[in-house]
Parts: sequence; C-alpha cells; structure tokens
Amino acid sequence: MDESTTTLSLAIGARVKQERQSRGWTLDQLADAAGVSRRMIINVEQGAANPSVGTLLRISDALGVGLPSLVESPRPKRSK
Repeated sequence: MDESTTTLSLAIGARVKQERQSRGWTLDQLADAAGVSRRMIINVEQGAANPSVGTLLRISDALGVGLPSLVESPRPKRSK
C-alpha cells in the first residue's frame, strides 16, 4: 500500500475500533452483527486489510454509523 492508502486504512481501523469499544462489543459480537469473519474485523482495526466497500458497508451498518464516517480521509493537522 502507498502512504496515503496506509494512512486511510489506519484511520478506518481506529474508527471501527472506537465505535466497537464505545458499544462495549467484542470482536466476535461485531463480526456476528456484520456477517464478516473475526479475522477481517481484526485486520480492519489494525489497518492491515484493504477491505471492499461491501465489507465496510456491512461493518458500518452493524455499528449503526454511516459509511462516510468510517472512510472519511484523515484531516491534516493544522499547525498553530
């Protein structure tokens, strides 16, 4: 993966993990709710996977958040 893809994958993973943990869900609970494997959830959260739009849609639906909130590119930090 190139740098921008890696950055986006890590950001998506962090958002998925944050949403999952805010609900008090285990990896297995999210995997069951989304209909994807536990391994896929782990890979997404670690930024190690380049999941399909379909997979991300299933995860976002299971979490009850819009797909755009998961895949929005990280905003560059503004210097003061």
